[in-house]
Amino acid sequence: MQSNMAEIKQLLKNNQFYKMQVANGMGGNTLREKLIFIDNAIKALNEQDCNLIKGIFFDGISVVKIAESLFIHRVTAYRRADAIVKNMAKVYEMQFGS
Repeated sequence: MQSNMAEIKQLLKNNQFYKMQVANGMGGNTLREKLIFIDNAIKALNEQDCNLIKGIFFDGISVVKIAESLFIHRVTAYRRADAIVKNMAKVYEMQFGS
């Protein structure tokens, strides 16, 4: 599961780059399917969790700043982000294998 978590984090951090590759015919169907998975997983989150994940991985905002904007403690933000990625990794493993 750790490798799946690392791959999820990589897909989240480099999401725009990978989408550009797919849009230009690079990366293949597997990458396209993984990006669709990431998009659908994010859409399934509640608004606060969605803002947390997008802020950390897409916008590159520090967890401390995101936690302040969401009115939660930074430790809570770290734990919540980690729990979200773990859940994504579980479903990812079911869909794509390990």
